[in-house]
Parts: sequence; structure tokens; C-alpha cells
Amino acid sequence: MTKQEKTINEKISVLVADDNIDFCTTMSFTLRHKGYDVATAADGQETVEMVKKQPFDIIFMDVRMPVMNGVEAFREIKKIRPESRVVMMTAYVFEDLIGEVLKEGIYGVMFKPLDMKKVMVAVEEAGRPFVSK
Repeated sequence: MTKQEKTINEKISVLVADDNIDFCTTMSFTLRHKGYDVATAADGQETVEMVKKQPFDIIFMDVRMPVMNGVEAFREIKKIRPESRVVMMTAYVFEDLIGEVLKEGIYGVMFKPLDMKKVMVAVEEAGRPFVSK
């Protein structure tokens, strides 16, 4: 199902990818409480495998993760589902890896600790169909 076919009653799907289990638990609890369909992944490779199985309206992914970092995972995701909206998350003010993906079509960057109001805005915008003018 494409974003254009999503009906008003369908939940927005969110994938949270971070090796910090407490962070994933807190973020998924908050997003589920707001009515979103949420899945979590603990590393970049798991994130890629989940994206192969199903599309997500938005993916929040930590830059620094074991097995495969967020930038490597982002590049793989873009090969599988080019329409994916990925928000990279980092606790570092300047992250060299972020600079690389800004030119490659990243949907956004958020710095930890996250501002949940901004997270909610990003989720709502990602759930809307893209309309080219």
C-alpha cells in the first residue's frame, strides 16, 4: 500500500532504531500512547531487515549503533525503499556522519534528548501523502 492509498483510519507506522533499549521502550510507549503503530530495532542490520518486510511511514534511527551504523543502514534502506522517510538521531552536536547523509536525501536530523513535540510533528507530516506540485 502506498502513502497515497493510506486511509484516514489507518495508523501511521513508525520504526524506532536505537541500541539503547530504554530509549526505544520510552519512545515506543509515547508514540503508541498517541495512537501510532510502532516497531523497534536494536541495530542497523535489524532495521534494514524490518524495512525489507514492510514499509514504515517514518523511521527514527540513531547514528551510532552496533553491527551496522545508522548511515550505512540509511543507505541500504534507500536502495530497498527509496521513498522512506528517515530521521537520524544523535547525541553529538556535530556528527561527521550526519553531514554525509544530508546530501543523500535524509528526511531530518534530531538531537538527543529529543523534543517530543518535534517528533510528533515529524510523525504527522510523514503520515500525510506526498503531493508533487
